Amino acid sequence: MNWFYNLPIARKLALAFTITTAMTLALGLFALTRLATSNQQLRETSTNWMPAVRDLGEMLSLLNEYRTYELAQLGRQGQPEELADYDRRIADTRAAIEAAEAAYNAIPAESSPAELALYEKVKLARAGYFAAHDQIAAAIAADDFATAAGVSEDASRTARREFSGALKALIDYNVKGLDAQVAAAETAHARTVAALWTGMAVLVLLSVLLGWRISRAIAAPLQKATRIAGDIAQGRLDNEVAAKYQDECGRLLASMRGMQEQVKAVIAAQTEMTVRHDGGQISYRIDDSGFPGDFGRMVRDTNALVAQHISVKMSAVEVMRRYAMGDLSVDMPQLPGEKAVITEAMQLCKRTMSSINADVKRLAIAAASGDFSQRGDASAYEFEFRAMIEDLNRLMDVTDANLAQVSELLGSIAAGDLTTRMEGDFHGVFATM
Repeated sequence: MNWFYNLPIARKLALAFTITTAMTLALGLFALTRLATSNQQLRETSTNWMPAVRDLGEMLSLLNEYRTYELAQLGRQGQPEELADYDRRIADTRAAIEAAEAAYNAIPAESSPAELALYEKVKLARAGYFAAHDQIAAAIAADDFATAAGVSEDASRTARREFSGALKALIDYNVKGLDAQVAAAETAHARTVAALWTGMAVLVLLSVLLGWRISRAIAAPLQKATRIAGDIAQGRLDNEVAAKYQDECGRLLASMRGMQEQVKAVIAAQTEMTVRHDGGQISYRIDDSGFPGDFGRMVRDTNALVAQHISVKMSAVEVMRRYAMGDLSVDMPQLPGEKAVITEAMQLCKRTMSSINADVKRLAIAAASGDFSQRGDASAYEFEFRAMIEDLNRLMDVTDANLAQVSELLGSIAAGDLTTRMEGDFHGVFATM
């Protein structure tokens, strides 16, 4: 069934619709065919068997009536009006029998050899009976009722029974044919109903099967694609994405796999840049030529961000280098947003170094002019900067004290007192001179 799963969704639906439509048409054609057959059976029943049974039954009924009139005449001797009335009734009945027989002969269906043979017997018996009646009628007309009664009891009775028997045999044949036709129609109807129910069951089963197949072919890959998209959105990229088929859902999974691989490639490239920068290769940048569309823009933006941060760092390094060389004339550019702390830190560094430089210059100028009473404000600084000012202050203290001693020594020498001696560090200094 791989070929089915590889079909585009539109073709899957079209195939299912075509199959179900074809089966529906086949079922409809079968139903129409069976209806046509049933209609033909009904037509044959209504135009052949039923008219035959009706006409032959009419003939049999009229025959009994005919015989009744015939017997009634035998008891009407000397009653010419009654005899004439029965003659008229007999003539009308005979005409009706012939009309019923003519209707039977007019049935359009072709008769079988068996029916034709039975009908030949009917015709012979009819001719024999009517011939016997003609003898009775002639005897009655001659007022010979004894002869008429004899013919009626003998030849006419026998001929009527043969006629009646032949009609009954022909009627039985047609009744059996009618019964067989009805049974065949009922059997055909039952088979048609069974076939239609079977066809509808197969159609429903096939529709359900195709619907299940198509829904499975569509829903399962879509659910998998949705799950993978959710995993990617949550940052999980370790799912195996297998596009098994070539329909739209398969192509969607293939696209999801491509997207996952692109995201992995971007992450790998960013990791590589992190490793390179941690190793000191801050000039390293990701090659964006292998990333299409917005992935390439993402990589370029990452490179631009890294370059901007590196630029800020290098700018800070250059300013700090100038400060380390004693050049406090340069300023760190004012950076925006949260990066302003770098500018503030560099400005603080410059202010602190400028302040220290000013204190050192002030103390140096004071010392050069012989004013060792000046002191730096060590409390304005912290850590090594405070220690530096405190050391300068101690130097000024020691120098001031030694100069006082020198002044006192020179005063004593000038007064002629050569017994005065130097104390402290300054004495040591002069001792080494």
